[in-house]
Amino acid sequence: MKKRWSLRLALVMLFALMVQMTVMAAEQTVTINSCLIAGDTVTLTAFGTVPASDDGVYYLFELKPYQTEVGARTDYCAAAPAAETATFTTPLDYGKTGNKLYSRFVVTTLQGGVFVPVRNEMYITNPEALATKTTGYPVRSKKGLTADWRYSDELSDLGVGYAAYELDISRFCTGGGTNYTYNGKTYSFNSSVVSEYDIVCQKFANEGCNVVMVIKNSFNAATADLILPTARVAGKNCYAMNTAEQGGAEKIEALMSFLAERYSGSKGTIHTWIIGNEINNNSPWHYAGDMDAQTFSAQYAKEFRLCYNAIKSQNAGARVYINIDQRWNFTDGTPNQYAGRTVLDSFAENISQTGNIDWGLSLHPHPVPLYNCQFWNMPAGYAAMNLIDHTDNSKMVNPMNVDVVTNHMTQASMLAPDGNVRHIRISEMGFTSYNATYPTDETIQAAAMVYAYKLTSSNPFIEGVIIHRQVDNASEVANDGMAVGIRTESGKKYAYDVFKYMDTGNTAYTDFALPIIGAASWADLGLN
Repeated sequence: MKKRWSLRLALVMLFALMVQMTVMAAEQTVTINSCLIAGDTVTLTAFGTVPASDDGVYYLFELKPYQTEVGARTDYCAAAPAAETATFTTPLDYGKTGNKLYSRFVVTTLQGGVFVPVRNEMYITNPEALATKTTGYPVRSKKGLTADWRYSDELSDLGVGYAAYELDISRFCTGGGTNYTYNGKTYSFNSSVVSEYDIVCQKFANEGCNVVMVIKNSFNAATADLILPTARVAGKNCYAMNTAEQGGAEKIEALMSFLAERYSGSKGTIHTWIIGNEINNNSPWHYAGDMDAQTFSAQYAKEFRLCYNAIKSQNAGARVYINIDQRWNFTDGTPNQYAGRTVLDSFAENISQTGNIDWGLSLHPHPVPLYNCQFWNMPAGYAAMNLIDHTDNSKMVNPMNVDVVTNHMTQASMLAPDGNVRHIRISEMGFTSYNATYPTDETIQAAAMVYAYKLTSSNPFIEGVIIHRQVDNASEVANDGMAVGIRTESGKKYAYDVFKYMDTGNTAYTDFALPIIGAASWADLGLN
């Protein structure tokens, strides 16, 4: 009996200890729920249970992107009486060496002579308050192309609404000649590369297109400071941006601000910015080093936030997107390759916890496998894997089931700050007219394009559909067996005129696809 009572007493004491620990944990809960630019200051509000404190005061610390913790620092930037609701004001210092635009903030209390963080970190959530430009967002059509500036004079006639292009930040830092002063420091960017993008952006603008720019970061020993330190090994396609070191982070801040300022007006406007390419494919498309999906997503969120604040502080009308590929829940066990949904959800959670902003989602619902132009008829080996369905657990996403992604984005946890579904676009979707393994030709390519466009553009949450690409890419043809252009260097394919007319209601350029697909009418497929 004694042993039984001793056991009960021990359990009671353990329960009491757990309650006490819970109370102590609750006492540490002070949440920053607002962090906004107001004129030349940053104003923050925080609320919660007043935690332990030596002096009854909250102290606000600023953390630069490359700083990981308060540690032993004592240089707090603001203070307020410890209360259930507290307000802090600190100078923004925009344009100065102490610029806080890219910083995150944390509330601390003095405990035993040490500044102890008492909850979440928060970034500024309205960088657009600084913008002197708010460009329009031209939308001629939902259809777009991965464009080639050499053939830009075709874009208007084709009715292209979105012209997609790539920009490698490393190229701007391999030389000088174009000076830009930012936060008290002068940077010099490669004048030849700047001139190149002046031409590209103006050509696309002159054709009336919404310019979609995919921001990448290639390996170059001369620009290794732009790459995250854990990723500095050659051999990957693209690399994570350096937010871990002061010099690299500040250079990227300056470059992104320069680009957003320059391409928001007379030099042409980049309306749509996509930060990275197929980022859930860490290796090789956004290499950050060896890490799990959650760690990668948190790192990417830092990069995204830096770019977002730089862009939106120059052009309030620009839109900024994350990008994932077609592997929604699929992983093949390859290191540093993650399911798109996992990265998307982890990224969204991180952004929500540290200051919700108006990020958008772009995706690549290519055929499965990539070379299978007849995406509606999956090869037996792939069909047996049950890769495609219309549930949130679908392994892959192709043109048949993009509703999986848009349905996911209607969840409360994924909504934009204004409560609406976020901006969603397809930024790459290609169909080959040639492949050595899977049967296809120019007519099948065109049929696949029409069917895929009808399927995806009819989704009310998809704002744009970019067909990859305008002109066959020699490397894709030679190395990947992918001739996805609607034309070649020497002339137009069958898909060229089909692309031009497929959204006009001219059935002569769409109904040819029905017998190839195996349908009697578009209505039978639930499409117009």
